[in-house]
Amino acid sequence: MRALFGLLLGYAILIAGNSLLTTLVSLQLLHAQWSSLTVGLVQSCYYVGFIFGAPVAGRLVTRIGQHRAFVAFGALGALSALGFARFDAPAAWALLRTVSGVSMVFIFTSLESSINTAVQNRERGRAFGTYLVVTYVGVSAGQFLLGTTQAAGALQWLMVAGLLVGSVIPAALLGSWIVPQAELPAAPAVNTSSIPAGHVGAGPLPAPLPSARAQARALDGLRELWDAAPRCVPASVIAGVLSSAFYAMTPVYLTRIGYGNAAIAQAMGIALIGALLAQWPVGRWSDFSERRTILCALALMTALASAVLVVARSHVVVDTTLFVYVALIFSLYGVIVSDVNDRINPGKRVAVSAALLLTFSLGGSAGPAIAAVCMRVLGTGGLYVFTLAVTAGLAWLMRPRRTLAAAV
Repeated sequence: MRALFGLLLGYAILIAGNSLLTTLVSLQLLHAQWSSLTVGLVQSCYYVGFIFGAPVAGRLVTRIGQHRAFVAFGALGALSALGFARFDAPAAWALLRTVSGVSMVFIFTSLESSINTAVQNRERGRAFGTYLVVTYVGVSAGQFLLGTTQAAGALQWLMVAGLLVGSVIPAALLGSWIVPQAELPAAPAVNTSSIPAGHVGAGPLPAPLPSARAQARALDGLRELWDAAPRCVPASVIAGVLSSAFYAMTPVYLTRIGYGNAAIAQAMGIALIGALLAQWPVGRWSDFSERRTILCALALMTALASAVLVVARSHVVVDTTLFVYVALIFSLYGVIVSDVNDRINPGKRVAVSAALLLTFSLGGSAGPAIAAVCMRVLGTGGLYVFTLAVTAGLAWLMRPRRTLAAAV
């Protein structure tokens, strides 16, 4: 993990800028008196960028290496952030959000494939918990930075761009640069005839690393993901729905129940501290328990928190419940990724990381738009009526099934 130090430090800075940008987009659209549906559609474009980027992310990251990908796409994200200071039309912002999404999917592919390559199965939950702790330190810091900017003006966009540019400095200067997998010698093939009949190991047998082209094809990654863990495909979609709906529409929800900008920044920041505090304990828990059962439990608790948020209007109750809600929903993806990586061929991890991000992005692209429609039809609480239904579905999907094979 020492080789990842520069990447993780740069990533923490970058994710703070990206978190600030996400909330600013929603609040500025509301400030300009655009509808919640417009907010949802613009924010959905961030995940549309993920969909565009994910099919080629694995190939490019494999070819140029994790550090180079981080530096290049961190810079692209900074350029897109500057565009928000120049344009004010929702259509232009939708395009800029798409570019932001493309840049971030390469960042996530770089980090997640690096971590999964660096650890063994028994350490994977803790390693991903550490990664997600870094994520939510940055995300929470970005929300608190919202209170340091004016309600409108170029300063806030310059702050975002400065964070994104600054993130490439530790990534470029600190830690050991990781050699792209395409440059590594292929591992020797395994002679399976020498393995005793009925042998049961702790994990899949080692296999030669595939070529960069074969490894990075998105369809191969999706096929591998579906074959190894089919229930994790819709679970990853649902995790994307919940994440994007929270980031894009919770500022709208809070505005409509009487929060000002400073109160929104505080509520969002405190809630995301909940995500930070939950990652390592949930990661440890998942290393010693059945990960699917943990996903079911997390989904049921999230459904209960959603039910409270449908009717709650007291700021104390809302803040407390959001803290719990965020701790739960942002623990889902790490457990899903750990479960998938326990079950796949190690040589396919870059492609599967990209495939997971693609499925997450499909949910992410739909989440804000669907949540906005629910709020328009059902009122302010419609956001959490939607998440209640989604998390109940996830709990049903992940319920224990004694008759199914363990690999399903």
